Amino acid sequence: MIKKIISAFIAGTMLISGASFAEATSIKEKKAKNAEEQRKLKKSIQNHEHKISKEQETINKLDARVNEKIFQVAEKNKQIEQLEKKITELEKEIRLYEEELKSKEQELGDRLRVLQENDGNSIKWEEIIFGAKDLGNLISRVMAGKKITEQDDKLITEYREMQEKLTRAKEELDEKKVERLSEKKVLEQQKAELKSEMRLRSEKLKKLRKGKTKITTQLMKAKDVQAILEAQERAIAAEKAAAAAAAKAAKAAAARAKANSANSVASSISVPSNPGKFIRPVGGGISQGFGPASGQYGYTFHNGTDFTGSVGTPIVAAATGTVITAQSGGPYGNHVMITHLIDGQVYTTVYAHMNSLNVSAGQRVSQGQQIGTLGNTGNSSGPHLHFEIHVGGYQFSASGPANTVNPLAYL
Repeated sequence: MIKKIISAFIAGTMLISGASFAEATSIKEKKAKNAEEQRKLKKSIQNHEHKISKEQETINKLDARVNEKIFQVAEKNKQIEQLEKKITELEKEIRLYEEELKSKEQELGDRLRVLQENDGNSIKWEEIIFGAKDLGNLISRVMAGKKITEQDDKLITEYREMQEKLTRAKEELDEKKVERLSEKKVLEQQKAELKSEMRLRSEKLKKLRKGKTKITTQLMKAKDVQAILEAQERAIAAEKAAAAAAAKAAKAAAARAKANSANSVASSISVPSNPGKFIRPVGGGISQGFGPASGQYGYTFHNGTDFTGSVGTPIVAAATGTVITAQSGGPYGNHVMITHLIDGQVYTTVYAHMNSLNVSAGQRVSQGQQIGTLGNTGNSSGPHLHFEIHVGGYQFSASGPANTVNPLAYL
């Protein structure tokens, strides 16, 4: 009986070691392939940056034209402002002329009525001459009449001059308004040219940056994958060490049991092993199962099972294992990935859209241990846990299962 137990542990340990080695080899191959992809992406970025430096010369010329257009628009705005100021002054001047002209028209109207009464004369000379009392009085009356005549002539002259000033001011106002209209048309043309130049510049920059951003994003994704591969490699090594330690402990227990009676061996020795199956990571109903999807959210295959629940519901590890990653960001939002060794087979479980995390990368967790709480983070339309089981290391595909399996078949 004891020999059978020891043989079973040795065979199990060899199976675990062999599977771990195969998985590690696979990860190393993936890492090498990923590193080569990163090298190519970095080369693409360098080539794109060289292209950017060439295109920058064109952009610099565009900048010079844009600056010139900006200066022209500013100058034209200044000219229009001066025209606006002149038009305002002319309009004020015209109002003053019109008020003064109105006053003179009243005064002139009074004198015209006198002229009409005197048959076209400013004064009645016969009354001045024949009404004089003496020569001195005559001279005084004649001089006064002459002065009145001169004042009438001056009034008429000033009135005519005022009319001419008003006419010239109105003509100048019309000219300035026409000039303003013309300058505004030029300004609109300059603004349109400036807008066109700036749009061209923006399009060139956007195109260049978009190209670099696309390559850089691919590089960042490749680096993320590399980080997951490296973390998974460490997690598998940790699981391998834990399995070896368990096997060693079992071997020691078997040796101790051998020293005791056969009866005590049968009652005290039990073969430690990894769980034979996964447990549900959370209670609740199922909102979406494993399999084909509509593509509404960017994928045509759903790689896991969605369990419904309220925010804050505890989430537990589906099996004993080592945490690969526990982080936030991306479509998964707050998420945890765990590597497991069960019956010599590597599995990876994924817990996504969590509200909070209770574990960290590299930590070993037991089956049923709380690793976080249910949430609604990342690409999630409502509180739920997205749960995946991968046979082997983590792989993702938006159009097929890749190495994922239906979790419900393993719970």
